[in-house]
Amino acid sequence: MANLDARPASDHQQRVLQAACALFLRDGYRVSMGAVAREAGVSKQTVYAHFDNKDNLFHAAVEQLVLPLHASLAPASPGLASMLHALAQAHHTYVMDHAHVALGRMLIAEAPRFPAAARTFFRTAIDTVATRLSRCMAEAMEQGRMRPEDPDVAAELFLSMLHGLEGDRRLFGMRGRGQKAQDEWARHAVTVFMHAYDILPDAAARTNKKPGKGSESP
Repeated sequence: MANLDARPASDHQQRVLQAACALFLRDGYRVSMGAVAREAGVSKQTVYAHFDNKDNLFHAAVEQLVLPLHASLAPASPGLASMLHALAQAHHTYVMDHAHVALGRMLIAEAPRFPAAARTFFRTAIDTVATRLSRCMAEAMEQGRMRPEDPDVAAELFLSMLHGLEGDRRLFGMRGRGQKAQDEWARHAVTVFMHAYDILPDAAARTNKKPGKGSESP
């Protein structure tokens, strides 16, 4: 599972990480530690002082790239419905980005040569998000804010609805939806999912008191 450490990194470490993100997105996993050092304006020894090897650096770079997705699942999210909308927006921004699509295409092509890198990307960029979303949904189910079902299935279903065929269109070089059409798709996916799982809008959920849950039947 991804660490997603929120502690501030040193200036050199942050420069290395930013350089690695840019190069991995542009050139894929073939990027050398020397190239990262040159991009960051530091010595190769400095890169190795913060990251033992390229696998660790790639893992840290992917964690950095998926932070917006995890931020949408933060405990500070005002409610389940708002969290789903925030995740839909973050997913659109991340998955539909041309550089991320290029990285995904490269990792699929190079998976036989770099299987560890492909697994790292899946676990950090996809599986960890699904796991966190499942936990949020399990909590909502326990609190009666969502119809009780298998939270793992619900999380995967929601992410699949967000993805639709758009990621595949871009992965295979087809013309994708425009911004307005994709925003509408995300809103529709959230609405359909909320209806399917009996999720109330946040304002309604806060005021909908049930017998035995802080109020009495009239």
